[in-house]
Amino acid sequence: MRPDAPPSALPRISVVTVVRNGAATIERCLRSVSRQAYPRLGHVIVDGASTDETVAIVRRHLPPVECLVSEPDAGIYDAMNKAVRLADGDFLLFLGADDELLADLGEIAPRLTSPSTVYYGDAEWPRRGRPYDGPFDAAKLARRNICQQAVLYPRRVFERYSFDLRYPLQADWELHMRLFADPAFRFQHLPVVVSRYDDAGGRSSRERDRALEADYPRLLWRHFPARVALPRAAVALAGRALRRLGLRGGGDR
Repeated sequence: MRPDAPPSALPRISVVTVVRNGAATIERCLRSVSRQAYPRLGHVIVDGASTDETVAIVRRHLPPVECLVSEPDAGIYDAMNKAVRLADGDFLLFLGADDELLADLGEIAPRLTSPSTVYYGDAEWPRRGRPYDGPFDAAKLARRNICQQAVLYPRRVFERYSFDLRYPLQADWELHMRLFADPAFRFQHLPVVVSRYDDAGGRSSRERDRALEADYPRLLWRHFPARVALPRAAVALAGRALRRLGLRGGGDR
C-alpha cells in the first residue's frame, strides 16, 4: 500500500484498553490516543466495574473513545477477549491504562498490508533505559515475550484464536507462541517505538504467572522446534528444581 494512499484504502486500527481502577493513570493513556491524527482510528475501553473515577474520566473522552463498557469480568484477558468482539478494526493494538501510545499511527498504517501478518515494533521501558526489544526469532520468543503494547494484530488472529484464561498474566506470550507456530501467520518487525510500557507499575512486571511457568516446558515442545525447545526446557526444569531447594529466586527464565 502506498504511503499516499487515500484514507479509505488504509486499514482501520482499534486501540484497546482494558482497565480496573485506573484513575491515577488512564488520563495520560487516553490523551496519547486522542493526539493521533490518523482518521481511521477507534479506541475501545473495557472497564472491569471500577470503583474509583476511571469511568468518569473515560466519559470525558467520548469521543474520541468510541466504545466504553463497564461490567465485572474474569480478569485482564477475559476483558481483552470481550474487547476484541467490540472492536471493528482491521488491526488491534492493546494499550494498558498506565501505558502511552508514542508512534504516529498515520506513519505505521501504510505498512500494514497483510491480513495474516502480526506487525510489531519496540516499546519504551523507562526502567530498562532502552527500547525493548528488536526483532524476534523462535529462539528469542522461547526466552521472552514480545511486548504486547508494541503489537498490531490483524483481525484474522482473533477469528482463529483468543487469549487463554488459564494464564492470568502472560496469556499474550502463550498466544504469540501459538501464532509463531501457525504457518497461516507470520511476524514482521517494524523499526519504530510504538508505545511506552509501564515496566514499574504494571502487574505483569511485578508478579509471576505461575500457571504459565508450570506449563512452560510443555508449551516449548508444542510450539517450537526441538533445537529451540530442548535447551530452554532444560533451563526451565533446572530452575524449577533449584527454586524447590530454595537456591534460586524467580527472575528471568
